[in-house]
Amino acid sequence: MNPISKFLVAVAALLCVAMPGLAMAQAKVPPAVIAVIDGQRINREAAALKNARQQLEQYRFNFQSEIAKEEEKLRAEEQEIARQRSVLAPEAFEQRRQAFQGKVIDLQKRIQERSQSLEKMLNSVRDQVTLQVVEILKGLAQERGFNIVLDRAQVQIFIGENIDITAEVLKRLDQRLPSVKVALPAGK
Repeated sequence: MNPISKFLVAVAALLCVAMPGLAMAQAKVPPAVIAVIDGQRINREAAALKNARQQLEQYRFNFQSEIAKEEEKLRAEEQEIARQRSVLAPEAFEQRRQAFQGKVIDLQKRIQERSQSLEKMLNSVRDQVTLQVVEILKGLAQERGFNIVLDRAQVQIFIGENIDITAEVLKRLDQRLPSVKVALPAGK
């Protein structure tokens, strides 16, 4: 017998011995029971997220009003610097121009920092909601016996509305977490 034939016989013998064990192992695995959840709908309709978005929107509006006032002051300062160009010495004009540019850059940095801060706050709220959703899903899994949850966006073919648990998750989420107090930055 050549080496390839010996190898094939050995593999065949191994498969004959291993197959009953594989069949027994497969018999112990519970069947997949699937539930589907619409994550986008939860993100859209959850009371806590709606509430947080309203808080953040008010904060953003107040900040934009503050920025508009500062931008108006900067425009007036820029016009004043432009008017004084002809009467100021070149070095003095350059100093004022550079100081003005520094103010503009500082304002841009504050705007960027505030935008990042708002995004972090919203992500923090989303994390809180996600933790609650996970706990709700664990409870529903015990109640209904499913062991796999898929997001509706991942499911190409959707058969049977009875596996969509989104409405129940939203109901329980809104009961558990009707609102979230957004931790807005102090003094801003």
